[in-house]
Amino acid sequence: MNTFVNIFEFTKFRKFLAEYQERRQAAEPSFSRTEFCNLLGLPNTRSYFNDVVQGKRVTDNMRERFINVIGLKGNEARYFEAMVDFDQGKTAQVREAAFDAMMRLNKNPQAIVDPDSYEFFGNWYNSTVYAILEVMDVGDDVSELAAKIFPPVSEKRLKASLELMQKMSLVRKDERGFWKPTKDSLATVQQSKSQMVLQFQKQCLELSKQALESEGSESRDMTTFTFAVSKKAQKQVEAAAEKFKAQVRRIVTVDAEKPEVVEHVNLHVFSNIRENSENDAGERSARPFEKALIQGG
Repeated sequence: MNTFVNIFEFTKFRKFLAEYQERRQAAEPSFSRTEFCNLLGLPNTRSYFNDVVQGKRVTDNMRERFINVIGLKGNEARYFEAMVDFDQGKTAQVREAAFDAMMRLNKNPQAIVDPDSYEFFGNWYNSTVYAILEVMDVGDDVSELAAKIFPPVSEKRLKASLELMQKMSLVRKDERGFWKPTKDSLATVQQSKSQMVLQFQKQCLELSKQALESEGSESRDMTTFTFAVSKKAQKQVEAAAEKFKAQVRRIVTVDAEKPEVVEHVNLHVFSNIRENSENDAGERSARPFEKALIQGG
């Protein structure tokens, strides 16, 4: 793993490059953006690195030079290559193939929320507001947001939510003065923080209940069924659930159109019969709680 930054915390290679250069320069003052260009073999093109960060297309040759300068090896190098293809792919097929490669190399390609940020997951509406910012233009006046969010949330809490996300550097104002997400997605992946995720999921269950009982016209698709199967089939069902989650992540990530709605998915797969074996029970208790995924757009 690279000493300066974890490449698997990124899904956009330009953000990774900018963060890598900044952190390495903090440790090595001589590693400026100009020096980066020198190491790339471009001593007479001092603006190249800035141009790439701002959107300039990277050729295959320059992609290999970036890999060599940073010192990426094995899966890290392949992940960087996939990120470039995901960003620059000219067709949806190329971008989807790149995303699939990223998923294989890193099953959780999401930005990781600061593990001490319990407050964010302490209220369900924080993640919902984060996603809504992709759909709505929200400034300091949150009255329209308060009128549309379901279930209802007070303006005071919505303002506090925006302040929290600003403090966490998850949102910033654009040139028009509207709050917008700064990350592609969020996830908690630390097993040690499972209690925080559990609390968040309890709130999501309550949201499902409210949506089920609501008489509004919001999009809803509630399905529940119970079945008896063999141990082998049980594993297949669990694998199918994992595949479904991966498909949803892929659909959301490769969606290039402007976000128009915010959807909430709760998926629950559990046994209605307790295991008698102490070993089985121990294995279950050691497994982490399901990861909480919040996609912004």
